[in-house]
Amino acid sequence: MALEFLILRQAIVLAGCGAAAYTDAKTGLILDKITYAMIAAGILLNVMQGEWFWLVIGAAVFATGYVIYYMGKIGGGDVKLFTGIAFLLPFYQEQFFLLNALFAACILAVVFYSIYYLSKYTRTGIDWKENQPGIQKAIIFGIVIGTWLAIVSITQVVSVTAMLILGIALGLALLFLAFEKGIRHKFFLKEISINKLEEDEVIATEFLKKGIREKLGLKFKGVFGEKEKTILKELGVSKVPVYRNMPPFGPFILLGCIAAMLWPDILGLIFA
Repeated sequence: MALEFLILRQAIVLAGCGAAAYTDAKTGLILDKITYAMIAAGILLNVMQGEWFWLVIGAAVFATGYVIYYMGKIGGGDVKLFTGIAFLLPFYQEQFFLLNALFAACILAVVFYSIYYLSKYTRTGIDWKENQPGIQKAIIFGIVIGTWLAIVSITQVVSVTAMLILGIALGLALLFLAFEKGIRHKFFLKEISINKLEEDEVIATEFLKKGIREKLGLKFKGVFGEKEKTILKELGVSKVPVYRNMPPFGPFILLGCIAAMLWPDILGLIFA
């Protein structure tokens, strides 16, 4: 690839992610005009340069992201941002750029938000009974992860520094998992009138009554549309629990992209 096109792609990725980080941190939203512009620029550049395989990669990233979004595990703005990055810069120095960027972003986000919300939750008082299922789940995952870390340590698959980074990040992630339900309940759970539900609102299904969950028949679906709103109204439900003011991921995507540009093979550095 010509150097000028590579620099242009990098510049668009950083500018787009920077704008997305700002709006996400300020409003909790990643605006469509940012992500659509990135996607359009990526498609245009790929067509101009005949990078047809890169178009396939971008489409695959969108399809994968949409499935995760449909399950209510990620925001639609994040999916479109990932898609824009994938169209613009799927590979960088022979490495899958988005994978390295997301790995760095997730590590940074896990460390920051785990420390922030666990300390905040501790100060407000922990409801141990509410978090009992999460604690049990964290213990099981902890045994599995601990075993894996012991094996990679013995086999020296990763460096001592990488082991330390992974150990801290995974330890904090397990603590967050243990108290996730209480943290969500304390800081993000809101009761919203059905008429005020926003498009594709993420519903806190674990706080819905079992009978209502069964009648909705959500299965793997984690976002609500007009069909679900109609069913709720027919059931006489006036308010539903939703998650609002969720912590922004946009700033960490920006940091992850910067890290992946500075150290293109982050995964290789850790799992060398």
